[in-house]
Amino acid sequence: MYNLTMAFDPLEQILVVRADWAKQFCPTGFSVNLHPDFLAELPKKAQFMLREIAEKDPNFRQIIPYVLVHYGDKYLAATRHQTQGEVRLHGKMSIGIGGHINPVDGELADLLDAGLRRELSEELNIDNPPSLNDLKLVGVICDDTDEVSRVHLGVVMQWEVHQPIEIRETDKMHGEYLTLDQIGTAKNRLENWSRLVYDHVTIALTVSG
Repeated sequence: MYNLTMAFDPLEQILVVRADWAKQFCPTGFSVNLHPDFLAELPKKAQFMLREIAEKDPNFRQIIPYVLVHYGDKYLAATRHQTQGEVRLHGKMSIGIGGHINPVDGELADLLDAGLRRELSEELNIDNPPSLNDLKLVGVICDDTDEVSRVHLGVVMQWEVHQPIEIRETDKMHGEYLTLDQIGTAKNRLENWSRLVYDHVTIALTVSG
């Protein structure tokens, strides 16, 4: 079992799917070729589980909406403070905003959308966050590189904003808008998922250019 030191409610319920089901749709690592049945089938396969158990059981993947906030030629990069609950990510930089989905987010059929909107409104200074249909689906992360990644599954989306959206939870993280070149100079500080997304975005731009 993992020896983890994490600060979260031991009674928190989070949305998970079985890892073997996820692997049918999501190759290891970051994939842009998302199977069309994945999002349709997800509500039928999802269940709630105590986070304390899910964090230690790689037989399940915790579903995380992971949103890239894109403004002009820059992305919002958030660096996590030590006051943030996930000890394993302290000091790490992320270019994705998101978090766990909880029962408070409503019916299973709408959980991904509702959880996405709640997380964006909690972490960003915005009171009317976009819905799932307003965002570009970029891909999915189902990685086994480290102990954080192997128990999570990220649904990666991109949100094009017309003005900078700032971090609301400044006690937990601070944010800045950076170009891909600037992010690249700090790549060693990126959390694992953000490194995977960064590599995909830079490769895609190189190919398209």
